[in-house]
Amino acid sequence: MFNKMKWTAAMSVLAASMVFTACNEQDAKKESPETAKAAKSAEVAASAPSKSVVVYFSQNGATKKLADIFAKAKNADAVELKLVTAYPLTYDSTVAAVGAERESKQWPALENAKVDIAKYDTVYLGYPIMFGSFAPPIYTFLDSNELSGKVVVPFCTYGSGGRKASAEELKTLEPNANVTLAFGISNKRMTAETGDSVARAEVETFFANLETGKTDEMLMGGFSEQRPLTAEDSAVFAEATKDYAYLSLKPLSVSTQVVAGTNYLFVCEMKAFGGPATQTNVKIFKPLPGRGAAELIVVEK
Repeated sequence: MFNKMKWTAAMSVLAASMVFTACNEQDAKKESPETAKAAKSAEVAASAPSKSVVVYFSQNGATKKLADIFAKAKNADAVELKLVTAYPLTYDSTVAAVGAERESKQWPALENAKVDIAKYDTVYLGYPIMFGSFAPPIYTFLDSNELSGKVVVPFCTYGSGGRKASAEELKTLEPNANVTLAFGISNKRMTAETGDSVARAEVETFFANLETGKTDEMLMGGFSEQRPLTAEDSAVFAEATKDYAYLSLKPLSVSTQVVAGTNYLFVCEMKAFGGPATQTNVKIFKPLPGRGAAELIVVEK
């Protein structure tokens, strides 16, 4: 009697399970057209040509790393500009070669100066800063391509600065393009052990600022008023600028902004490479205690 009751109960559970499974199969069949349509749309989107392209020149590899981050973040095509004759391997020789190009305005030949820009809406243009603006190969690219009507997003790597100056020159040379807010990061930070993760986080913030229409002026809004330096401010400045003696920076005043540490904006007198005195802004970030040393972010006029 007991075994018969167990058998009957088991059959009831099995029958209910079969009914439930059949219902699920029917529901799946009802949903399958929509599922197939969604899958098809995803497939088409994945195979559709990119509407943006990352075009960049890299001298020592830092800009290439940054360009890869931009390309992945925007699922963009990428084109690395290649010199016909590479710059010399040593720093001093490269400085001399680039200086001569700037003096004569004879820009270097590129293997792939012409890029099929017409099929793109947005051009992410990357370069190292040389002599305060973008590297000479970018002039060759600009002379060889039509950027009118395109959104041009500049990004750069630098020794101490040049982000804003290079973007302003781009706006002058390409008045019919929409040249946006520019992104920049120092070579020292880009090539550090944590460079990739630092750059990815900053690029993500940059795109958020870009999408909400932020300007450099708006991003400066969170700083306090400029004030005289305290002993602590001077110590932070000295720590962050110890590797930049060639800029001959003299801090005059400072403002601060607290964000997971402290951002400092020093107004300085600068006599770079023994040149005439100019006023410049120096941004420095001091992490929370125990999380690292103060580091120079950028020097900008």
